Amino acid sequence: MMRQLPIDQPFDLALSLMMGQAFRWRHLGDGWYSGVLGEYLIRIRQTESGVEYRVGGPDGERPADDKDDQLLRRYFREDTDDVATIYEDISRDPVVAGLVRRYPGMRVLRQDPLECLVTYICTPGTPILRVRDIVEAMAKEWGEKVTLSEEEPRYLFPEPSLLMRTGTWLRHEMHPKLRFSEQQSSAIVTTARLVVSGDLDWHTLADQPYDVVIQRLKAIKGVGYKIADCAAMMSLERFQAFPLDVWVKRAMETWYPTDFPMPNNPTNPSKKDHDAMIAWVARKFGPYAGYAGQYLFHGIEPHKEYVRRDGSCPCCKAEALAAGLHYEGPIWK
Repeated sequence: MMRQLPIDQPFDLALSLMMGQAFRWRHLGDGWYSGVLGEYLIRIRQTESGVEYRVGGPDGERPADDKDDQLLRRYFREDTDDVATIYEDISRDPVVAGLVRRYPGMRVLRQDPLECLVTYICTPGTPILRVRDIVEAMAKEWGEKVTLSEEEPRYLFPEPSLLMRTGTWLRHEMHPKLRFSEQQSSAIVTTARLVVSGDLDWHTLADQPYDVVIQRLKAIKGVGYKIADCAAMMSLERFQAFPLDVWVKRAMETWYPTDFPMPNNPTNPSKKDHDAMIAWVARKFGPYAGYAGQYLFHGIEPHKEYVRRDGSCPCCKAEALAAGLHYEGPIWK
């Protein structure tokens, strides 16, 4: 029941799935990844011409078809984005250009708005692996089971009507290592309630200007600029969004120390500071600043121990010297 899907543009499946922008994917080995996408369990790996994949649902595996191709093309933004053109556009900046050369094929994934917003509510102060465990626990407790024959069952992301009921469970009944703060659980329940009532309509919101989108999401108590920008970029087509977390902040301090308008309070910036940051990245990186931000995040995060100490990274320096390139740590250009 394997199905082949050709992909002609630059594409790196492993980087796109596992870099930390989505939380439902597992590496199975031998190039295979397993994840819950929409209503299905997808098992997928990259091939020379694109990807090959299988599909499971509530009743187990079924033959993949054209609709599944469309689901994956939409998820990887193959249906709308000219990725080569985006890479060329953000490469106006030499730091980002170096990262694009080093990590070709990174995609910003198009995620379901509710799942994207809720999962990013889970992220403040939480390592990526723990966020994956949290989201998986939520799905297992409240979502519908989906299966493939040789894999353990996985679970769909819960419907908003069920998420409305999770407040006490998130704070007190989830495994102690995964429990939520009251603010996080309240934000998740409030988001679900707004969706069920129709007060938060994703189709209507997607048609609004960027600033309206951000302020509407920030009106949910517990959702700050970083979470709102993640949801705006990854689920509502707003590539001018530039989520600022601890490692993007470190990247900006490393590569743009003299001119980036770092907010006075990066974890909770004022609207004035956030607007200044968004204006700066638009001038610096262009209309796909969000893509540039993802590259900067991925470029700095693997080298974080060296960046913490002195801003240099021996593996990058050795690679740069071997290639005859100039090293300006932690990433060569």
